[in-house]
Amino acid sequence: MIDGRRTIAGMILAAGRGERMLPLTRTLPKPLLPVLGVPLFEIAARKLLRAGAGRILANLHHLPDEIERYAEGRRLPVLFHREREILGTGGGIGNMAPSAAGADCVLLHNGDVVADIDFAPALAFHEARGALVTLVLAPDGPRANVAVAEDGEVRSIGPGAPAGASLLGYTGLAILAPASLAFFPAGRKGGLVDVLSGMIARRPGSVAGWNAGGGGAPYAWGDCGSPAPYLDVHRRILVEKTAFDPLVPPPPGSVHRSADSVVEPGATLAGFCEIGRGAAIGRDAAVENCVLLEGARVAPGERRRNEIIFAGGSIRV
Repeated sequence: MIDGRRTIAGMILAAGRGERMLPLTRTLPKPLLPVLGVPLFEIAARKLLRAGAGRILANLHHLPDEIERYAEGRRLPVLFHREREILGTGGGIGNMAPSAAGADCVLLHNGDVVADIDFAPALAFHEARGALVTLVLAPDGPRANVAVAEDGEVRSIGPGAPAGASLLGYTGLAILAPASLAFFPAGRKGGLVDVLSGMIARRPGSVAGWNAGGGGAPYAWGDCGSPAPYLDVHRRILVEKTAFDPLVPPPPGSVHRSADSVVEPGATLAGFCEIGRGAAIGRDAAVENCVLLEGARVAPGERRRNEIIFAGGSIRV
C-alpha cells in the first residue's frame, strides 16, 4: 500500500476503439472485456484504489455510455473525460491533466493490461530519483524498446539501445510527477513516445525506468488488447494458476463457470475454458481452450477450439 499521506490520482487510458478485437468491440467497449467475468476497467480501477488513489480519471471515446454506466453501477469513483476524436495517449493525458491538479503524483494504467506489479516500490524509486516520469518496465512480455541505463535513466525509446543501456518493455503502468503534465499536449493529438522523447532530449534524466523483474523478481503481466494474448491470459490463470490480480484469483481447475451458465449433458470441455454469465454449451458439443463471454452459445454437437465466443459471433485464434 502506498503511503496514505500522499495525494494520489489514478489515470486509466480507455479511449481506444479496440480495433484488434473486432468484431467483438463493435458492441462491447474493450475496457469492459472481462477476465474471469471481471471487466478490465474494474480491475484497473480497483488496483489504483488499492495503491492509494483518492480519485481516478479516465478518458473515453468508443461506446462511452456503457463504460460510464458500468462504473456508476459499481460505485467506482471515476471522473470521465470524453474525447470527440481520439487524442492518443499523450493527448489523452494532457486533456485530463487539469483534473489531476493538487495531486502529489499520478499513477497511470493502460486500460487493456493486467498485472500483479505493485506500484509501491516503483513509486519509491521514482521519488528517490526525482524523476518527472517513471515507466514501469519488464524484461519480457511487452515489446522491448525502452533503452535504460544501469542507474534507471531512460536514454531512448525505439529500436536499438545506446551504449551502456539495455532494452526493456513498457508494461502500460507509469508514475507521473505533477511537473511532467505540462509536457503533454492539451486539447490536441499526441503520442506518448513523442512526449517522452521530447522530455529526454530537453531534460536528460527526467524519464526513468523501474524494472519490475529486476534481480529476477517474479511478476505477472498480461496483454488483453488482442485475441491471442487475451486468450493466453485465461490459459495462464486457469492452467498455470497465474495470479494477475486479487479480483481474478485462479480457480481450482482449468474450467471456470458462471453460476448461471449451462453445460448440457454429453458436452465435453478440454484444455481451459471460461464460461461467462448466461453462456450455454449444447448437448454433445466439444469445447477446448475457449472463452465464452456473456450470452455466448455453442450449438449441440459443435466443435469449438481456440476461440473467443460471444453472442452473435466469435474470434478464432
